[in-house]
Amino acid sequence: MRGEQRRSELLRATIGVIERDGVAGVSHRAVASVADVSVASITYHFATLDDLLIAALRWAADDLAVELHGRGSELGARPADELARLIEDSLIRRRGRTLALYELYLYAARRPELRSAAGAWLEPLTEIARAFTADPQKARLLVAALDGLLMQALIGAREVDRADFAALLEVLR
Repeated sequence: MRGEQRRSELLRATIGVIERDGVAGVSHRAVASVADVSVASITYHFATLDDLLIAALRWAADDLAVELHGRGSELGARPADELARLIEDSLIRRRGRTLALYELYLYAARRPELRSAAGAWLEPLTEIARAFTADPQKARLLVAALDGLLMQALIGAREVDRADFAALLEVLR
């Protein structure tokens, strides 16, 4: 139990380093500093940086899945508004985590060993998308479109508003 708690603390610290400095800023020393533990404690649980990054990506995906699971059942009568609230939450209240997830997601494009972990974080979003359409292809397209909207909003290329979600859902009907 203590080992799992320690691993979670270390992974939370890793996400914190990524939020602050990006994936390039992750080192055993940087995570140890944020977690206020020795470097030996990090390397005991995660021998390599790849081990640490893979575990951080999986941990963050699981954390996101738990959060989104409840959201999927709360879509209600105005799904475009609920979807907009979910995206707003990702861009405002949880911006750092969202940015960290995308950093890890893009890092996986260059690291084959991270790809399955990166793909796993798409599943909770696809589950929510299924609430808008019974067509599996349209659900995947909705997730792809949301990815694009989130990425554009994170880099400041555009602002996202409720009208975008209503139009997107209309196209996918």
